[in-house]
Amino acid sequence: MDSFPCLEGFTVATNSRSLFDRMMLYFERETSIDFDFAADLHNLWVQFIDRTNDRKMFISELDGLPPSVISYNCCQFLHQVQENDFIKLLELRKMIAETYSELQKKLDFVYVMKNM
Repeated sequence: MDSFPCLEGFTVATNSRSLFDRMMLYFERETSIDFDFAADLHNLWVQFIDRTNDRKMFISELDGLPPSVISYNCCQFLHQVQENDFIKLLELRKMIAETYSELQKKLDFVYVMKNM
């Protein structure tokens, strides 16, 4: 190769471009997987909200019953469950927002790399 310095340069350039293309393919595939994960998290959050809203309606119906020890105890227990679920909903929503933020950073990186 010493006698063909241009050929060596072309070989290095070809290998570099191939590596770049493979890296871009890797980042795009990982980003796609992350988007699917974020969408699944969002769907889970929607299902969790639906369950929480159903429980809230059930609690309001229990509150409308004539007062008794059983209905009072059930309402107290369900209110506690509802509070815990609300905290979990907020944590899940925060995780979804962080996941989308990380995805945006990856997309920005890929965009910058492609336009170099």
